[in-house]
Amino acid sequence: MNTIKIWGFEIQARWLSSVEIAYLETLPKNLPSVEWVSEELDRIWFQQGLVNSLPLNNELIGAYYSHPVWLMNGIFSACDPASLSHRTLIARYLRSSGVKRVADYGGGFGQLALCTAAEIKSAEIFIVEPYPSQVGIERLRAEPRIQIVPTLAADNYDAVVAQDLLEHVEDPINLAHQIANSVRIDGYVIFANCFFPTIESHLPSTFHLRHTFPFVMKALGLRQVGSITGAEHIQVYQRVGKLYFKKARKAEAISRLIGPVLNYLGERKSSIKNILSFNR
Repeated sequence: MNTIKIWGFEIQARWLSSVEIAYLETLPKNLPSVEWVSEELDRIWFQQGLVNSLPLNNELIGAYYSHPVWLMNGIFSACDPASLSHRTLIARYLRSSGVKRVADYGGGFGQLALCTAAEIKSAEIFIVEPYPSQVGIERLRAEPRIQIVPTLAADNYDAVVAQDLLEHVEDPINLAHQIANSVRIDGYVIFANCFFPTIESHLPSTFHLRHTFPFVMKALGLRQVGSITGAEHIQVYQRVGKLYFKKARKAEAISRLIGPVLNYLGERKSSIKNILSFNR
């Protein structure tokens, strides 16, 4: 067996461990739904003994994010039309912004990096990934402009992308500050957040930011540019000068108070909209 094909995506068998091969062989033959992927991520979360309402255990969370389920998730992102479209739209936005030095925080499988390399021929791309898979490493070898690095460097990039990231960490504002600090003045920070209980690894302690995240980022010192056309949940910010971490912490404290209220009102508004639509 030289290659393994998952949903039409071919992987060299020599890139995989026996544990990864055994897991991949259990996957559905056809590309599953997003809902199935979410349920599978949750199954492994519970299997690892994790509870999202408690402080995270570093050993357990490390085992979770190193599990082959995330390799599956990466393959899905490369095959699912909607996921691939979002990455292509981000890459095209980066090209239109004229950036040359880009970091993708948490993009270990490399799909966004490859899309960006295809769109921006002169780009240098850095994937910041604490849990890189061997498949991710190997599939990027043919593109010398892409490097996998363990951490961000301050004032080093024209743009940093943080996609599906902040909802997974216990201190998202601290991480947002680190990301913003790694961007040069006038550089861009692109956040695609999901502060919703979509999967168990989305920590409830972050949900207060669902409607208040732009308010906190403004306090940090970022200017909100807008969103990406065709993927409006992806927000674009620009670093315009000095960052104000203490101000962001104060804004975060306000968010913890008003965020849950805004979330509740947003849910009520959606429910009323659904009822009105149903009765038409």
